[in-house]
Amino acid sequence: MIPLLKRLYSRFRTDEKFRIWLIVTVAFALRFLLILPHGNGIVVPYRDQNTYYSLARALVDDGYLGVPREPRGPYLEHRAKNLRSIGFYPAFHDSMSAVWDEQGFLYGMVEWGKPNSFFEPLYPLFTAGMYLVFRNNFFFWRLINVFLGTLLVFLVYDVGKRAFRDYRVGTIAAVYVCFYPHFLFYTWILMAESLLLTLLGCGFWAYYRYLETPRWSWAALIGVFFGAFVLTRSFLIAFFPFIILFMLIFTRHRRRWSYAALSILTFVVVMAPWVYRNYQLHGRFVLLSTRGGYNIWMRNNPYFIADELKAMGVEFSPETVDKLHYREYILGYPNFTTDQGELERNDILTREGLKFIKANPGFFLEMCWIRFKWTIGYKGIGLKGPLMNGISLLSYGPVLLGFLLSFIWGWRRFAAMLPLWAVVGYFVFFYSLTHEGLRYRLPVDPYMILLSAFSALAIYKLVAVPKPVPIEIEHAGLQS
Repeated sequence: MIPLLKRLYSRFRTDEKFRIWLIVTVAFALRFLLILPHGNGIVVPYRDQNTYYSLARALVDDGYLGVPREPRGPYLEHRAKNLRSIGFYPAFHDSMSAVWDEQGFLYGMVEWGKPNSFFEPLYPLFTAGMYLVFRNNFFFWRLINVFLGTLLVFLVYDVGKRAFRDYRVGTIAAVYVCFYPHFLFYTWILMAESLLLTLLGCGFWAYYRYLETPRWSWAALIGVFFGAFVLTRSFLIAFFPFIILFMLIFTRHRRRWSYAALSILTFVVVMAPWVYRNYQLHGRFVLLSTRGGYNIWMRNNPYFIADELKAMGVEFSPETVDKLHYREYILGYPNFTTDQGELERNDILTREGLKFIKANPGFFLEMCWIRFKWTIGYKGIGLKGPLMNGISLLSYGPVLLGFLLSFIWGWRRFAAMLPLWAVVGYFVFFYSLTHEGLRYRLPVDPYMILLSAFSALAIYKLVAVPKPVPIEIEHAGLQS
């Protein structure tokens, strides 16, 4: 047995095709086994799953991107048979939801039964395709996630090998990603995270391939993949200019300006159908989703998210909330008129939200600090009990430590490190300002893992004891 393991290890080290094949095979097998117990059932209580499902049904059955007039889906059927206990959500949350339901509006922002721009289009289109092919056979939906997760493992390996020019960085990171609990979890949860992880991985894979060998094809794919990510989470649009800047700074090719222009062009081409559709719908240029105002109101409202704050150990005293200026902002929505659509409502909520923030800068900074700790930490609302939180800490803790240590040794590989540092920093900064949570940091965990693998090797080089030189080799060297 031991000789066999030694031969396998030797081949793993020396044969790259075997190494990739083994890691990818293990990744696929593990993910496939994890989805088997869930069969065709939709996992609860993750309500966003049914939101995406409903959007898919609206696209397939009704022909528009929006919320169906008649709510539908397995989640609703489950909830009809398993009513939530009284007090599951804060009373303020339930009262607001009741008002919105009576009005026939999702979150009071977009009307049921009509197209809207509240949700980015790519993942609803993706789920619509799965519904067309597989209907309610959710096992096959999860099987798509298995393939996406397996592809991510390969992308992390290839990015690590090419960015750091060391197969060991890619190997360590890919093996870690293969078993990383948070990635495994989203294999059977039917939400956008698996697609987001893979799209961002494809974007960085194309970027590092371009740095290694500047070509038109890699430059074009950079724009395609980052554009596709923006069509899934629009906030990344402000990061794309940094990618273009990195292409210009870290490439000395005489055509680098042309390559960068091509990336911008393909990015625009990918975004164009969404922008054109929004213009046809609203008569205005709408690049991002229209839920920014709602997010500002929701994530800075200690009444509405009291249950989430409490789950993370945060409670504001009534005295603290009562002292807030312009407190009426968090006591309910403005009195929207029936002729005000989602754009007008979004503009009003955004304007009023900025007014509230300016009136309470200390409270906003405190909320940002809470969101920062929540985003960069290991705890999540869905992680119940010491076992789940312990697994999260043991798996993510070394990643965070290795990421921080990369700032010590990484300057020698500045061209490789800066884009990875930048994307992690961008995500953490953005979500500290807007919408906290472990789930929202997840797309950059692969790059924190890559940087941690680099740190692990740097530490190993520092503490490893050099192998002694055999006497006969040392004697031969003296004679020569």
